[in-house]
This record gives sequence, structure tokens and C-alpha cells, in this order.
Amino acid sequence: MPEPQPTPPLQLTMLSLAVDQVAGEVIAALSRRDVRSVLLKGASFARWLYDDGGARYYVDIDLLVAPEQLDVAGSVLQDVGYVRRYTGGAVGEQADHSTEWDRPGSPSIDLHNTLSSRVGTSREQCWAVISARTCPTTVGGAAAEVLTQPALALHAALHAELGLQKTLDDLGRALARLDLPDWEAARGIAEELDALPGFGVGLRLLPEGREMGERLGVPMDTSVELFLQSSSTATLARPFEQVAAARGLRAKAALVGRELVPTPSFIRLWFPPARRSRAALVVGYLYRLVWVPWKAPRGLRSWWRARRAMTARSNRPH
Repeated sequence: MPEPQPTPPLQLTMLSLAVDQVAGEVIAALSRRDVRSVLLKGASFARWLYDDGGARYYVDIDLLVAPEQLDVAGSVLQDVGYVRRYTGGAVGEQADHSTEWDRPGSPSIDLHNTLSSRVGTSREQCWAVISARTCPTTVGGAAAEVLTQPALALHAALHAELGLQKTLDDLGRALARLDLPDWEAARGIAEELDALPGFGVGLRLLPEGREMGERLGVPMDTSVELFLQSSSTATLARPFEQVAAARGLRAKAALVGRELVPTPSFIRLWFPPARRSRAALVVGYLYRLVWVPWKAPRGLRSWWRARRAMTARSNRPH
């Protein structure tokens, strides 16, 4: 079987432009209902970091809205044909910083209630801080708001924790473009959002970021959870940290049970064929019972390495 060919740059550029058109449509629809939104990543990263001719492709839309306007925003998305991807799940089965919405033939939308899962302040405080640090732009023919450069720098560092080449490229370009005063401003925003640990972890994924972290005096203290973010096996290792942190055998057993037998909504998201029929859903559950034990040893090793690294770091003389 021949290897799949990479998508041509022109086709990817056209895809990004199509994403911008939908983003403009949705932002305008939100505005008509008096819902203020901030466009995260996507076009804002592409225009700021890749205006030298480099390519920064994106296939979805990230929008941040005020917590008190989330319900109205969801209603607007439904009005323009979007459906929430994941409903009916148990606590802990889905991201708590955003919800995902889909429309046939259109890019998906992540509707954020906070900037990142690494933000420690309340959603209301996050919106107050971030909404005060935006600037106007035009996306898909619609007036939009994006983050100012220091706030974009912070977001690039937080997003780099995913460890993907694209997110590391974003961070590398941000480090090359911004001077120390801008990064000092980014650090200040991180402090306001109680996001310094995540900011530091993201920065230190690159050598030049480690140097910047030292210049900024970003603390090295972090948690196993944050440490795992820089690992390619974070998804497999995180459940072990959650079980270790849970108090009592009942709580630990409940977490293990949720991993082995999650809700039907989770199985349909995790195993797409399960969306077709009840029989396929049963297959998804059976596959889950095989997949978890199969992947568990790798996740356990990754978690144990993270715990040892954190122990070694805490024992270093200061």
C-alpha cells in the first residue's frame, strides 16, 4: 500500500481560509445576540507568528466567551446548525475548559469558558483579565477580537504543553519575536490567572524558553499533572495520577471503574463506530476493556517516571 501523501500547502491554505469564513459567520452571529467573543489561536497565531511567509494551518475554531454568556452562545451555535459533540458524560470524562461543537461540512468549534485548563483562577476572573487584553481584527469579513501580543505569548506557552510540533513551533516563533518586556507582561498575566506553573512548564519545553524562564524568574515548582503535559503519553499516564491523588479506596475504585466502563457518550466519542448502532456501542465497550489493560503498562511507566522526576526536583537544594 503506498504511503499517504502530505496535503499540498495550497490546499491547506485554502482550508484555513475556509475556517476563517466560518469563524466570521459564527462571530457575527454571536455579536448579533450581544455575545462578545475572543478568537483564540487560529488566524491570530497565523497572522502574528507566520507573516513572514511561513505556513500555520488550522482546522477548527476556538472562541472564548464570558461564563455568564455560555448558554446564549450555545443557543447561537445551535441556530447556525451546530450540535454539541459530547453530552451526558460523567464528570472528568471531558475537558472542563471548553465544549466541542460540530456541523456537517464545517470546522468544529471549541467554545471556551476559560483560556486554558492550566488557568487556576475562576472563569469569571479569567474573562475579566483576558477581555481587557484584546485588539480588533477582521476574520472572514467580520469584526473580531484577538489577544494582544503578551496574552498571545502566554497562550502560546500554555498551548505548547501539548508537545505537538505545531505548538512548539508557535512557541519558538513567539520567543524569537518578542522582547523581554513583552514576556514580562506575559508573566504578569500568568500571575493574574494563577497560571505560572503551566506557563513555566510550557516555556521550558524549548531551550530558548528555558533561558527566558530563568530571566523571568518563573518558578520551577510544578505538579506531576503539569509535568506529564510535556509527555507524549500524558493521556495514558494521567489516570494513574488521578487515582493516586484520590482519597479513599471507594474514590480510587470509582476512578478505575470509570476508565474501564465510561458512559455511552464517552464511548461514542472515543470509538466513533459506536455512533452507528447499539451493537457497535457494545463492541466499543468490549474494545475498551481490552484497550485499557493493553495501554496501562506504558501509562504506568510514564507516570512513575514523572513522579520520580518530581521527587528528585523537590529534593534538590535551593
